[in-house]
Amino acid sequence: MTSATRPNLLVVMADQLGAHVIDRDEGWVETPHLDRLRRSGAEFTRAAVTFPLCVPSRASLLTGRMPHELGVGGNRHGSAESEPGARPDSMGHLLTAAGYDCAYAGKWHAISPSAPPDAGFEVLHPFGDRGLADAAVKWLRSRADASRPFLLFASFDDPHSVCEYARRQPMPYGDVDPGPVRDAPPLPANFEPAPFEPEAVRFEKHAAQQTYGTAEYTPEEWRRYRAAYRRLIERTDAQLGRILDALDESGLTDSTVIVFTSDHGDGDGAHRWNQKTALFEECVRVPLIVSGPGVVPGTRADPVSAGLDVLPTLLEAAGMPAPAALRGRPLPVADDADEASDRVVGVETRFERADPPLTRGRAVYRGRYKYAVYSWGRYREQLHDVIADPGERRNLAVESAFDAVREQMRACLLQWCLDSDDHEFLKLIPLPADAPEGTQERIFAVPY
Repeated sequence: MTSATRPNLLVVMADQLGAHVIDRDEGWVETPHLDRLRRSGAEFTRAAVTFPLCVPSRASLLTGRMPHELGVGGNRHGSAESEPGARPDSMGHLLTAAGYDCAYAGKWHAISPSAPPDAGFEVLHPFGDRGLADAAVKWLRSRADASRPFLLFASFDDPHSVCEYARRQPMPYGDVDPGPVRDAPPLPANFEPAPFEPEAVRFEKHAAQQTYGTAEYTPEEWRRYRAAYRRLIERTDAQLGRILDALDESGLTDSTVIVFTSDHGDGDGAHRWNQKTALFEECVRVPLIVSGPGVVPGTRADPVSAGLDVLPTLLEAAGMPAPAALRGRPLPVADDADEASDRVVGVETRFERADPPLTRGRAVYRGRYKYAVYSWGRYREQLHDVIADPGERRNLAVESAFDAVREQMRACLLQWCLDSDDHEFLKLIPLPADAPEGTQERIFAVPY
C-alpha cells in the first residue's frame, strides 16, 4: 500500500454482527453495500475477535493488544484511567501523531459509552445510531478539498438491538418486523447442543437467563429471532451505504482505505445460543473486509485477528511503524495468494455474573484447527476442525485418533499464554506431554 500521497482511512464497525450471517451461501439477508465492499476488497473469512464481548474486543481493536494485557476483562465500567483510548499508543493518538485528522462517530464502549475527549479523536457523534450516519456523511463532505489525510471511525450499535428483541423489550432505534415464521430462516444445522459441549457453557446460559432471554424459546421463536437479526443487519447495511455514497460523492473513494468489521458475533440459534461471550464460531468469527488503494480483491482463508491486526494495517497504510510490542501484524491486503499459515491466533473470554468464581476460557486457531479450553467442568477441552466441521458438532478432543493434534494445540495455547503474559489462565490449561521440564512448577510457584 504505497502511493505518492498517504490514503485516507475509514473504519466502519457494526456491533454483534457474526460473519456466518453474510457468508456467501447464507442467502437469508440482503447486504448490497457490504457486497460492494467485498467485490472491491480483500475479505478475511477467518477473522476472530480477541474476546467475544463489546468492551474488551473494542479495547483490543483500538490498541492492538489482548484484553488481559489492558486489564479489561468484561463490560463493567472501569475508571477513567483505564480507558484504552487515553493511551499514547492507541489508534487515535498514533494516527494524529502521523499527521491524520481523526474523527469518531457512534459507539465507543471501550470503556465509556461515547468516545472520551482524550482519545485522540474529534467526537462527531455520541453513542447511538440515530443521526450517526448523518454526522459521518456531513464530515466526509467537508473533507473533499482538505489537504491532510483523515481517519474516520464510524461505529454502529446495531444489530446489537437483537438483545432487546430476545428479552421482548423495546428496541432503541425502532422495532423490526421478523415477518411470518414460515418465511423465516430455518434453524441452523447445529441448532441442538453438541454431545460433548462444555458443561460450563450450558451452565452459563441458564445463569444469565435475564440477559439472554431465550431459555424457553420454541423452535418457532428461534426462527423469528433469526429473521429479526437479519432485518437489523440490513438496517445497518443501509447506513453503511449512506457513508460509502458520501465518500463517492466527495471524490474520496479512490484515495481511501476502508475497513469493515464487528466487535463480535451472535449465537443466532446455533447450539441454542444467542448473545456472545461463548467461544463458538458464531460468536468469535466476524466480518473483516479491507478495500481501497493497494488492495488486491479476493478472499483470504488463513486465521487472522480482527482485534490485533486492524491497527497495524492502518499504521502501515499511513506509512507509520507499529509499536514494537504489538502481537498483531498488517493484514495481507496486497497479496491474494492463499497459502497455508502456521500463525496462531488467540481468543479469550470471561462470563460476567454477580457471584464469582467466573467462568473463563481461551481458544487458539492454527491452520484448520481450533482448540478451546474453559476453566471448569466436563468437556472443558474442545478441539474442532473448523474447515470440515464449521458447526463444531464433533469434539475431536474426546477421540484418541486426534491425540497428536490435541498435543500440538495444547502446546500452542501454552506458548500463547506465555508470550502474552496471560498468567490468569496459565494455571488452568492442560499442559502438553512434552512441555519443558519444570513448566508446571514455575506456573504454580504461587499456587493460588
